[in-house]
Amino acid sequence: MKYTAGFLKVACALTLVLMRGADAAHAHKGSSCSLKEIAALTKSQVAASLTDFDKANGKHLGTWSPGFPELRVHRNSTFSSSDVQCSLHFMAKGLEKILEDQENNLNPKDETLHQKLRDSIYRIVMLTACVRSVHGDKCSSEPPSPRMPERVFERKQWSHTLLKAARDYLNWLQSELSSPNVQETNGTKHKTAKATHQGFLAGSLHPL
Repeated sequence: MKYTAGFLKVACALTLVLMRGADAAHAHKGSSCSLKEIAALTKSQVAASLTDFDKANGKHLGTWSPGFPELRVHRNSTFSSSDVQCSLHFMAKGLEKILEDQENNLNPKDETLHQKLRDSIYRIVMLTACVRSVHGDKCSSEPPSPRMPERVFERKQWSHTLLKAARDYLNWLQSELSSPNVQETNGTKHKTAKATHQGFLAGSLHPL
């Protein structure tokens, strides 16, 4: 049974309902979600998806050379709520394409991989909503949706590279959220004077 069609839209809608409920239930406590915890869980889930993907599709796929600038961070990259949400939107949309390709073409019987990818998408969507809830702003620029190549090997390589880039991006984000330069304040973003450089990324989904 195929769950891909509309899965991301359903995940977005469900997460929005959950986040709004959390806002109402915990308004007196400040932040409505545990951003650091959700970021750590999301990174672990995406890493698990990458491991299972490589087991199912091959462990020596190499790197898709164009890469994904939307998920690329540098040593001087700093936290921006809007940019992070854009990148997470792009990430979720990319993983949805991977899920669709695995379900419908490359590994239709690998339900374990399918579920790992679904869980990853859901956690990414939840993390996006949590970033917006805690730090305010929303994705300000919507770039083109990621395009998967047509040939089988290139699709595998594209998917592997995107999953790896997503894992590395989430690792960076988790580190940033632990930095004293980024403070959780319900709906408002505060940073120290040191954190002045912004802008590295863009995303592709409609903002939640």
